[in-house]
Amino acid sequence: MSDTNSRISNYLETPVLKIMTCGSVDDGKSTFLGRLLLDSGNVLNDQLRAIENSGRGADSTGKAPELAFLVDGLKAEIEQGITIDVSYRYFFTSNRKFIVADAPGHAQYTRNMAVAASNSDAAIVLVDATSGVKIQTKRHLSILSMLRVDRLIIAVNKMDLVGFNTKQFRKIKDETARTIQNVYDHPCSFEFVPISARHGDNVVGGSAKMPWYSGKSILELLEGLEVDDSKDSPFCLPVQYVARDSGKRFYTGTVISGSFSTGDEIVVLPSSKRTTVKGISVAGHDSTGAEEGDPVMVELADDIDVSRGDRLVKSEKDLAQGNALSCRLFWFGEKPATAGNICEMKFFSRRIRGTITQIKEKFDLDNLKRIPTGGLEQNEIGFGRIVLSAAHFCLPFNDSKDLGSFLVVDIGSGDTVGLGTIDSIENTGPTYPYATIVNKSMRASMKSQHPMLIWMTGLSGAGKSTIGNLLDQRMYESGYHTYLLDGDILRNGLNGDLGFDAAGRRENIRRAGEAAKLLVDAGLIVIASFISPFIKDRSLVRSLFAKGEFCEVYVSAPIEECIRRDPKGLYAKARRGEISEFTGISSPYEPPVNPEIAIDTSLCSPQEAVEQILNYLAED
Repeated sequence: MSDTNSRISNYLETPVLKIMTCGSVDDGKSTFLGRLLLDSGNVLNDQLRAIENSGRGADSTGKAPELAFLVDGLKAEIEQGITIDVSYRYFFTSNRKFIVADAPGHAQYTRNMAVAASNSDAAIVLVDATSGVKIQTKRHLSILSMLRVDRLIIAVNKMDLVGFNTKQFRKIKDETARTIQNVYDHPCSFEFVPISARHGDNVVGGSAKMPWYSGKSILELLEGLEVDDSKDSPFCLPVQYVARDSGKRFYTGTVISGSFSTGDEIVVLPSSKRTTVKGISVAGHDSTGAEEGDPVMVELADDIDVSRGDRLVKSEKDLAQGNALSCRLFWFGEKPATAGNICEMKFFSRRIRGTITQIKEKFDLDNLKRIPTGGLEQNEIGFGRIVLSAAHFCLPFNDSKDLGSFLVVDIGSGDTVGLGTIDSIENTGPTYPYATIVNKSMRASMKSQHPMLIWMTGLSGAGKSTIGNLLDQRMYESGYHTYLLDGDILRNGLNGDLGFDAAGRRENIRRAGEAAKLLVDAGLIVIASFISPFIKDRSLVRSLFAKGEFCEVYVSAPIEECIRRDPKGLYAKARRGEISEFTGISSPYEPPVNPEIAIDTSLCSPQEAVEQILNYLAED
């Protein structure tokens, strides 16, 4: 009896192995997983009957249940015959417990595969014996390498369709091994198993049809994989929520690394305030300690300021602080990633705005080499640099998966467009302004004027530059200190390095706003003329200025009139296809919702428009 109790105790204490299945579309991942669950005794009879009785549960032979339906849970997946979302299943054997994620193989859903990989200890990569290694197989292996999933089982599936031919297996084995050696720049372990998921050969048990293979089955290999259960990483608890009860404050979150106990001294980052742990609750139960993966609620000894996104650690020295990250990026946004992209980087519950300042290389899946590049298209992996708007405490990904990874979020749409892993961290210097003796109000007082930015937006040909020049002249003649800023001025200097793609245009507007901010700080009245077609870009510029310092002037005219005027011949070029993404022709313009001034130049002269602006400023 004691022997039995000991075995049960050992089984319960055995770490759960988190695995995933991946590979290209139609390589048989869902069928394989269904077979693994069925033959290991993890499918109930009523589940099988439900599939058989549904009228859609037979495989291509019409004689056996379609095993993929055991894991394809979405209606769209069943209708299309492909996996779309990640399907998670829990199963066990007499020796081990598993959580398995069935990742989609279609290129459109590669981001879902990356999500599954980020939380997996090992991966089973399916390769179709009839077609071999595909581009998507290479992409999945590259993502596994990037996310440090270093224990691989390569299942060469559909061996029944090649007559269980050993030469075909060896050919695919050699090709896949070369791919792994090229995409992995660090040590990893991998095993090759020839299987037929449909018939069960070498999935759970062996196979009499392949006597030339003397290795273990997939399940036997899984049961033998070791899980790194090390708790040597530094303690870190990102605060996800601040709760209040009976006048006390409690801080909740999940321990992402290390462990801690009541009485421990901790540091709150980024404020560096120190206190001690007074109480810990793990999953709703009082406890004297907690470790990695535990959901906790913490009470601190001192009533100090702790907010969502802060991190509780034992020492600042456990983490590196910096605002510039050299990183690897897996990009799955529809719009490309290029230098100048401004996004939000999500580190658990903390979001920090940052700028992609460089994309220097990408991984070419055709020749399996790094090649120079200036951007990343959808589903490409590259190497670059991101500068954050504020310093962040983190670690390189090699030291900690959780503390060394982040998501990239598009500011406008809120969509997650990328996944990053940190190679190195540096601090480019203080991110706060120096308090000068002579300030903006003193400079404005000397000039006897209210410094501000007059931002004129509208289609090309609407009259922005003409009105801006006349306004500059009138204000100069009246004794005001002004400066005229437009796209041509910046493109010939400060912004000469930017292209005319979407990312380059966004960065052009951002830099224009920052330049205008400096000029306003100098006490000047800045007149800026930019098409600036998107509301979110103009809102970003407005956010740089105090109330009363930003005046948006919407200069409009019917598109037909703008095309008739065409002062620079740009509309003609755009209509001939010589200019791509031209605002008003092949790219949209988003009119201001509530501008301070709206002028229709088809109804008034430039001089009348200037008078309208001056009258508004005089009243204001």
